[in-house]
Amino acid sequence: MPASHSLSHFFNTSDPADLDSCDREKIHLIGTIQPFGALLLIDADSGTVAGVSENIAELWDIDPDVLLGMLLRKLDADLARQVEGAKQDRGMLHSVLEYDLERNGTLYDFVVHSHAGRQIVEIIPNHGGAAKQVRAKMRICSSACARIIHAEDFDASLKIAVDAVREITGYSRAKIYRFHEDWSGEVIAESSDGVLPSYLGLCFPATDIPKPVRELYSIVPYRAIGTVSGEPVRVRCLASESAELDLTGSILRAVSNMHITYLQNIGVSSSFSTALKHQGKLWGLIAIHNDTPEMIPFDSWTLIQEIGTALMLRHAQQQRTDTADMISRLRQIESLFSASLRRNGNIEEVISNLIPVLREFLGADGFAFQFGVNLHTSGRTPPPDFIRKLIKWATTRPGGSDQYQTISLQKEWPLAAEHADTACGVLIQPIVVHRVCQLIWFRGPVTRTVHWAGEPKKVRDSEGRLTPRTSFETWTQEHDDQSIPWNAAELQSAREIFTEFLDIMASQLLLKEENENLRSFAYSAAHDLKAPLRGINMALEWMSEDGFDPEAVRETHALAQKSSEKLSELAEGLLELVVLDNQVLVRKPVDLSKVVADVQDLLAGLLRSERAEITVCDLPVIESNEQMMQRMFLNLIANALKYRHPDRPPVIGISSILHDDGVLEVSVEDNGLGVDKKFAHKIFEPMERVTVQTYIEGAGLGLAVCQKVAHKHGGTIALDLARQEDGSRFVIRIPQDVQYLHG
Repeated sequence: MPASHSLSHFFNTSDPADLDSCDREKIHLIGTIQPFGALLLIDADSGTVAGVSENIAELWDIDPDVLLGMLLRKLDADLARQVEGAKQDRGMLHSVLEYDLERNGTLYDFVVHSHAGRQIVEIIPNHGGAAKQVRAKMRICSSACARIIHAEDFDASLKIAVDAVREITGYSRAKIYRFHEDWSGEVIAESSDGVLPSYLGLCFPATDIPKPVRELYSIVPYRAIGTVSGEPVRVRCLASESAELDLTGSILRAVSNMHITYLQNIGVSSSFSTALKHQGKLWGLIAIHNDTPEMIPFDSWTLIQEIGTALMLRHAQQQRTDTADMISRLRQIESLFSASLRRNGNIEEVISNLIPVLREFLGADGFAFQFGVNLHTSGRTPPPDFIRKLIKWATTRPGGSDQYQTISLQKEWPLAAEHADTACGVLIQPIVVHRVCQLIWFRGPVTRTVHWAGEPKKVRDSEGRLTPRTSFETWTQEHDDQSIPWNAAELQSAREIFTEFLDIMASQLLLKEENENLRSFAYSAAHDLKAPLRGINMALEWMSEDGFDPEAVRETHALAQKSSEKLSELAEGLLELVVLDNQVLVRKPVDLSKVVADVQDLLAGLLRSERAEITVCDLPVIESNEQMMQRMFLNLIANALKYRHPDRPPVIGISSILHDDGVLEVSVEDNGLGVDKKFAHKIFEPMERVTVQTYIEGAGLGLAVCQKVAHKHGGTIALDLARQEDGSRFVIRIPQDVQYLHG
């Protein structure tokens, strides 16, 4: 077992504040084993016995103190040779040696695993009987696996599995225990001889199987407890073994007092469990209990694992079938709406018909489709403002995946509590087409009745430590704080949705949006270009009327020059917008402090003449385009100077802050004329000038350029509406990793 496969990794990487008292117990460092077996710790390089369980004399007539430090080959050369050979089984977690030992009529298996330069040899009794009985168990396993794979449905597979496991082991009760999203669990299948009570359909709280135990199942997929009585046996090690003995991979590792008491409280004398994994994640357990002490032979452990593997294959097969059915329905919907789009051509009408279909497709109460700034909804949904906040929260939460889903949003995000009636269950699927769009399904809460095996509350002793529950009588609870869960087929369908058709639809939306923008832009440009052209034409007419008299030409020259300069400024601004639209963003490390300093140098003359004061706080180095950043700050500072207040010198402040969600916020504020709130929505539109001071010259393109730059960097620029009378404050938000140069 590689050193990295140790439970110590869990404790080294977990925040102690997130662990309850049971979760903090380092069960792999217990230092003792169960009393029915024995253990040898062998130095892998020298073959020296570095540790031994204190009961070793029950198998060999040799004192533990004598054995410590002895070469294993001096104890038994054949055993030493086989232990050495086991080092070659790198793909095996545990290797079973071909070493025979019988003591007082009991056969013993020798099982070896490696960890941190040591080989741990565990000696466990094998009460499996003759070879004929072993072959019979193998036939049971083989038959069960075949029937599981070909069962009519997954429920039938579950029943086949528990019946076969109980037949192989002879234990009183076998059950399939499935974990929920919150790590509570439910018994979904059971086979019993009636000696132990039935737990079929009952739920157990997450605290019944602590976090370290769940983590351990991902390293060692099985756990056998031969008896809940008897004193554990200490493993004695050489003084040179200064580190604590890591028994993560041990199959004889002793049981914590907490778990022993728990098993005794439910009337169990021995148990065995093996992990069920789906897509690499712990899905559930096959758990087997007996009312008397009994150790399952190690060769039966593999048979139970094979049954578990077959069960998970059947589960994956069922999920693929369910998903394929949904994808098939999805493709039919795509075809229908693609045909509708070809016939109709009105994208808005197609979307209005599509949204309810998407809602019904996943059985949701409400659905929202966000494309750009447009939000389309159907059914019972929370308000649009909340939906936008939800999308922002879900996409910026730490460790988030591309898809977000929950059955109790208010538990994960308390701000959602006021909308729990419509947004209790949420599924958010972003899809990247020409821009990121969001598909959001909503489910309201449902009243559910949960049958617990005992009241699932935490029981603590006088010192606040968790203690085992004593009652497992059925306890019923009703709650309405969860929605119907999103199943695997629904989640996969959300990922697959409209992979082709949505691209076509988004293209139509984008084209419509761009055509509208182009019409608006062309109207504004034509309108603004007419004014300087009229000035030039007027000057030419005056010159013509006066017969191009030199004195008349001199008088009209200023008007023609001013109009020409205005026309040139407009043309340059329009060209800059077009260039920005088509420019590919190449990011490099850019020091924003240097960018602002360069802009100040470019505007040095104007800054002096206006007696302007600029304060620049520490700005970071970011991955961006230096020329674009320079253009944005040049326009913002120039605007602050242009729209200065007539009664005071300009004061400009530039600062930044990095938010927890990885978004850099840069603010540029001034003490100028400010912007009236009623014009705030227009200031970033090309050719818009909302100031009432007609004496201030400008083309109305500076802020449009700033917005283009921000959008190119995946960010935004906005006017702080709280500032309107004593100046303006523009806030730029750019998501990315930031390294501050100063403190």
